Amino acid sequence: MAAPQHEAAAGDPTQTVLRNVRISAAPYLPPPLLNAIHITDSYLLVNHASFSSTYCHSEPSVSILSALFSAYIVLRLIQGLQFWWASTTKRSTAHLSGEEDAVLSGLNNKRTDNNSAQDNAAPEFDETVLLCGASGAGKTVLLHCLCNENEGDSWQPPMTTTSLVANVGYISIPSNDIANDESKLKPMTVRLVDYPGHPSLSTKLTSLLLPDQTARIVFAIDATKPVTDGVAILYKSIFTNDQVRKAWKASGKTLSILIVCTKEDDKKAKNHKRMKIQIRNELDRLRKVDAAMEDVTGSGSTSISVAKGKTIDLDDLGPDMPELHFVETGLGRNQGGDNGLEVVLEFVRTGDIIS
Repeated sequence: MAAPQHEAAAGDPTQTVLRNVRISAAPYLPPPLLNAIHITDSYLLVNHASFSSTYCHSEPSVSILSALFSAYIVLRLIQGLQFWWASTTKRSTAHLSGEEDAVLSGLNNKRTDNNSAQDNAAPEFDETVLLCGASGAGKTVLLHCLCNENEGDSWQPPMTTTSLVANVGYISIPSNDIANDESKLKPMTVRLVDYPGHPSLSTKLTSLLLPDQTARIVFAIDATKPVTDGVAILYKSIFTNDQVRKAWKASGKTLSILIVCTKEDDKKAKNHKRMKIQIRNELDRLRKVDAAMEDVTGSGSTSISVAKGKTIDLDDLGPDMPELHFVETGLGRNQGGDNGLEVVLEFVRTGDIIS
């Protein structure tokens, strides 16, 4: 019954292509699939001969599979175009318009003087802790959780979007919670600055990394995604930034950084030990690239000294380098407990690390 259909359409180039595809693919297909194709073709050619010859070119199975594959390719193409459009239209243009100061518009960079007669909406604060990291790492949610830690278990972090300006929160520390410092007779206030992770806004980050602006850093990295973007900020803006390193060296202080592996409540998240290995490997890759550029052009910026044949030791980055600590947090809804938040909160308040 099928032979007349094939003969009638012998001059159809589409049928020829589909038949050649079927014949070429047959040796690589499992027998059950070949049997299913044979049954489908036989049924459609016998019971729906007109439809098969008109719309399927007498090769029903191959035509259907080809249509599904083409639809998949088109869908992926559309998704790629949507991602490209979103990434270009949502990108900040502050760096192009000369209005980068708008990124820090919510900050009161100067400490408030108790004797000042100015009416300033920003509260008085004693220290600044910088919260930074790549875009989408969960910095703003972490900011809300830290600033609302006394709200109880019923409080839930809000839904957030990509930030294009710095967000500011304040954490008050009662005087009796300030350990081993009898001179603190009044509550201490820590200003927590959440700096946006957009690459186009990174130039203003340096001004907040200096010791006269920040006491320590909380660096957020998404534990469900590759560490590339976050480590690039850590390496370029902090580790190899001459202005930042020289300023901290001149101050006689050591910059302390708490790396927070966020979204640990997600099933796809990696624990902080695995994240530490990936961060070390990515830092080592960037260091080797810089070292190679320095050998060739003399313009490399590597400042992490590592013995030949060794990798970076995150527990000891070398002289005049920051001190790193690691913790993981899961700030999803209805997770219960502190989700690692207690360690972050203690670091923000005092700079200490809870063992």
